[in-house]
Amino acid sequence: MNEQGTEEKKLTSKRYQIGIIINIAFIIAEFSFGAIASSIALVTDAVHNMADVLSLVISLTAIYLMKKKPTKRHTYGFYNTTIMSAMINSIILFVSLGIVIWESVVRLTTQTTQSQPVGWLVAVVALSGVLINGLTAVLMNDSKELNDRSNFWHFFGDTLLSVAVFVAGLIISLTNWNWLDPVISIIAASFILVESWNVLKESFEMSTNAVPRRLESGNIERYLLGFSQVEAINDLHIWPLSTTETALSAHIEIAEDVDYFKTLDQITNGIKQKYEIGHVTVQLETCDKKHCEAKI
Repeated sequence: MNEQGTEEKKLTSKRYQIGIIINIAFIIAEFSFGAIASSIALVTDAVHNMADVLSLVISLTAIYLMKKKPTKRHTYGFYNTTIMSAMINSIILFVSLGIVIWESVVRLTTQTTQSQPVGWLVAVVALSGVLINGLTAVLMNDSKELNDRSNFWHFFGDTLLSVAVFVAGLIISLTNWNWLDPVISIIAASFILVESWNVLKESFEMSTNAVPRRLESGNIERYLLGFSQVEAINDLHIWPLSTTETALSAHIEIAEDVDYFKTLDQITNGIKQKYEIGHVTVQLETCDKKHCEAKI
């Protein structure tokens, strides 16, 4: 990892640490006031925030493991822990929101006069949530890394949920529409589930060694065949090492009369520069060599 990459990882670690600290403090406050206000929406937001903090911890752990050097047993290091982290975070998000929706439905169907939310208190706490969740979302914004995107959607969704709960609290305090509290929770949780589906799908694809979405294997194959020395391509494989690092390997048939080392450098450097693939392994073969392509 180069010096710039190391600095970026340090900055990312600091962002995650700040996010964890401010959100733990807010969760404690939100659970307390949620119980006092008898608000399922506030408790819903707190539960979801707990899942988000766990996601931040998992992501921070993955960043730490990425810094560890490769070993003889883990020759690529621990880069793929970032893919595992994104996958786990997405599953946590879906499970926690499923619980939220279930609890909201139960509250909606069994609401009694003893469990009516205190509208003004709900609104005040929710407004604090808008600030905390919004700040954490800003920390994760402007990044293409899958874990950052996953956590951005976590906290952007929380910000929307807090805005919805704030509005619900104001309306309840003015109208006594107590049913609005769980209804808002269901709507907000459903919206977050829909928006975070792509992150879950992409993390699953990466965990099964699918070609990263930013790349097209067909385009890379056409690019390689564009070299005049290249006759054919066999065993082309492209897979993610982490949420930011990609590897490629290929057997490439070339004419007998070309400069082997010059061709190897052109192809390897070309792939790295054009497609930003950091780990490229190319085996050149002459056309008269009978090649038996692997099953995978």
